[in-house]
Amino acid sequence: MKKEQIVDVLETIATLLELQEENPFKIRAYTNAARSIEAWGGNLRELAEENRLQEIPGVGKAIAGKISELVLTGESTFFAELRSKFPPGILELFGLPGLGAKKIKALYEKLQVGSIADLKKACEMGRVAELPGFGKTTQDKLIATISNRAKHVGSFQLGAVAAEAEELLDDLRQHPGATQVSSAGSYRRRKEIVRDLDFIVATQAPEAITEFFVGHALVESVSARGATKTSVRLHSGIQADLRVVSTAEYPFA
Repeated sequence: MKKEQIVDVLETIATLLELQEENPFKIRAYTNAARSIEAWGGNLRELAEENRLQEIPGVGKAIAGKISELVLTGESTFFAELRSKFPPGILELFGLPGLGAKKIKALYEKLQVGSIADLKKACEMGRVAELPGFGKTTQDKLIATISNRAKHVGSFQLGAVAAEAEELLDDLRQHPGATQVSSAGSYRRRKEIVRDLDFIVATQAPEAITEFFVGHALVESVSARGATKTSVRLHSGIQADLRVVSTAEYPFA
């Protein structure tokens, strides 16, 4: 299995563990390992064959074993078992602003919502508004988000979004409040198909960075805005996500 695929598996494991309400430190361990593998420039197969994967910063013994299995066999028993507990479409719900692991878990357990199509149907029936912690306002926002998403459904060629991504990166780097700036996800890995753009900024002025981001000329609309994560839609139609972190958190964001 290629490095990019291993990173995707580790990130998906972290997401599924969130749905299981696992220990936050365990979830963070998988996120950190994915970040470390993504940045690692060495030969993963060589390290796996020599049982030396723990030499990679952020990779502990337990996760090293799972990475080794992925590298050498292309499969992971742990990942397969974890994935079998949830419908395949449930992961796409994380792409909707305002839905975190707790709410997605509630939707799945109470309404059997396992995909965006299921969520749309539940919203149209008024069932989401009846759930504790949701209400009609949240339901209406979800309907609008799903409708807007349908207009921009699909993927984007790397070349089609590279100019926007690089312009945003350059402008964020020039912001006086930004200490470190990088892209993440599929764009950073230069995949041919990109579903969204992810940016990480280390800063001591998160509000200023967020304000600059949502007010950028490339931004068409703001989907969600929080203390540490903000999602916008660019004029090209692609979603762009910003995460603001401290300098200490940056290597593991």
